[in-house]
Amino acid sequence: MAKQMQRASPAMVEKSLSGVKFPANRQDLIAKAQENNAEQSIIDTLRGLPERSYNSPIDISKAMGESMAEPAAATSEGQRGLAAASEETRERVAKMGGEASVSTATAVSAAEVQKYLKGIDYPTDKKGIVDQAQKNGAPNEVISILNRIDDQQYGSTTDVSRAIGKIL
Repeated sequence: MAKQMQRASPAMVEKSLSGVKFPANRQDLIAKAQENNAEQSIIDTLRGLPERSYNSPIDISKAMGESMAEPAAATSEGQRGLAAASEETRERVAKMGGEASVSTATAVSAAEVQKYLKGIDYPTDKKGIVDQAQKNGAPNEVISILNRIDDQQYGSTTDVSRAIGKIL
């Protein structure tokens, strides 16, 4: 049976890159993650990023979102997309409403969501975040994601990104 590559969330990647100096290229990111003893799924996710210069964690999240939106690579058995996913992932997808829901969820990255959070005065709660996103014209997919974050106080955009990372 082929080993399944698991994608790390943007929040996990950001945590593993603690101390990275920006701008950084893909190899710099991989080296820092290895130095910080990151899990293999994080290293694999970083290896899948385009080779370019990244100026912030938001740039990395955007690149992760772009690469997640591309068609899934075929496994050695020739499976693609959901068929190639682990059983746990397929079960989670079924609970979310099927494969179409996964496309929507993975096509929207934490960085994409952050675009609609301009103007928030932190700290704020989930309602404040959703309200600001609606004021900023966020599409339904973004509002749906924000409605699923934990109902708590958020002190910064990083806190919100981490909450989104748990969902995506």
